[in-house]
Amino acid sequence: MKSGRLRILATGSEKHIASLPDVPSMSEILPGFVSVAWFGIVAPPRTPAAVAHKLSSALAEALRERDVLDRLAALSAEPVGGTPEEMAAFMKQEEARWKRVIEAAQVKAD
Repeated sequence: MKSGRLRILATGSEKHIASLPDVPSMSEILPGFVSVAWFGIVAPPRTPAAVAHKLSSALAEALRERDVLDRLAALSAEPVGGTPEEMAAFMKQEEARWKRVIEAAQVKAD
């Protein structure tokens, strides 16, 4: 892309990516379309809430470090961070989104 040999037509994100300001998101072209790769850190079931929140706070602090932000920007990745409850809600939303896609496409496991 940087060499000019490849042109990005759109991203799968819901909104513009800061490191690609001239590239539209697919949801601007096709409302409701979202398909992004994401990474999350989760704790084992029954982890005490206080421990989960302490880990979440430490991760949020790391995501504010300039070198971390620079490295993520170089990968066109945008850190989100959030609470354990927000991550759980996001994961439920993703599960519902992809369940609809799988059912609409009639995907079957072999």
